[in-house]
Amino acid sequence: MTAARHTAHGSRRSGAWTGLVLNALDREKERPYWIVVALIPGIGPVSLARLVAAAGSLQAAWQAGLVDRAVAALGEDVRSPAADVLGQVRQRGVARFAADLVSHGRRLGIRAVTALDDDYPASLAHLDPRPAVLWVAGDPRAWQIRGVAVVGTRRPTGYGRAAAEEIGDELARAGVAVVSGLAVGIDGIAHEAALAAGGRSIAVLPSPIDRLYPPIHRDLAKRLVRGGGALVSELPPGRRTGKPDFARRNRIIAGLADAVVVVEAPDRSGALLTADAAIAYGRELFAVPGPMDAATSRGTNRLIADHAATLVTSPTALLNLIGLHRGEYPVSIRAMSEAEGLVLAKLLTRSGSLEELRDRTALPTSPLAAALTMLEARGLVTAYAGATFHPTLAARQSGWPKGSAEHGGGAPPSA
Repeated sequence: MTAARHTAHGSRRSGAWTGLVLNALDREKERPYWIVVALIPGIGPVSLARLVAAAGSLQAAWQAGLVDRAVAALGEDVRSPAADVLGQVRQRGVARFAADLVSHGRRLGIRAVTALDDDYPASLAHLDPRPAVLWVAGDPRAWQIRGVAVVGTRRPTGYGRAAAEEIGDELARAGVAVVSGLAVGIDGIAHEAALAAGGRSIAVLPSPIDRLYPPIHRDLAKRLVRGGGALVSELPPGRRTGKPDFARRNRIIAGLADAVVVVEAPDRSGALLTADAAIAYGRELFAVPGPMDAATSRGTNRLIADHAATLVTSPTALLNLIGLHRGEYPVSIRAMSEAEGLVLAKLLTRSGSLEELRDRTALPTSPLAAALTMLEARGLVTAYAGATFHPTLAARQSGWPKGSAEHGGGAPPSA
């Protein structure tokens, strides 16, 4: 029995990976088997680790027919596709099959990182279970710095968008890698905020990197890699995405991060699965509270009420809780007219529609619309769904209102 194997008693008492000494394995000989076996549907990280434990190495498990037995024991829904993959591998040979797959990935700018490799993320290397193989594009140094995950609903409110943007910005300026799932909504907003702040961001995908999901974020993914970040997936190039891949993605997000922040999550949200994984992995869990009648905040409010997550009162408070300090911010506000200053002051208090702002500012429709247009052009106001106006991150960080001496406009009345 090699050092890579642990006792049957120990296996029942702990997870499948606990007790495996991976550095005792011959990496050069083992690596192709890890890449190939991880491809087989139904053979996940737990099954793979058990095969290593049973035979002393994955190569030995393959040669002893243990992989074939594991496939034969699978349920009917996955046994057939697993047998198809197994047949393809046996036809070409493990070494050739793995080498061709790695070469194909390399041509696409994607590389395989196994749990045997030195550049495997240290934050995942102590988890049980852990991904056996990751497919990565970008800079591996992105996961060598501290990471904090920011996750949430795909349909955020203006409040949720603002919170995710501020938190992502603050974390990036504090030198943290912002980890998320590249999904539409809170995930994408957090990634964008980190990039805009000049920071690194890691996107964990439910799809192969060459079949990126969601397609609408292909440009964001490219910019994320150019900015020193990384794309990570358990799926090799060319593989089809299935429903279980989304759940596994959430597990990796939590594993890569030192802490997880949930921003707006309704009931049955995927972000709550990430929160569950964070708790299981012993990660710090934080949640942004929302209005008690907001469906998008039911999940986050429940996490706080159940004492599963620590309440986040502000991005600065979050940094203090995880032992970080706020970064520097450029001055991003310019001279405004009196009408623009008045409108911005009201929006910084509460977002609103054109009709609401007309009542709150007492401005006629035409001057109000002109002020909003100028504020949007300055990057200080944005409109969601073309109906409700919100202050941007630059506006919220500007310190407005402070009076005409600093900003060139008349000091707006109190909101």
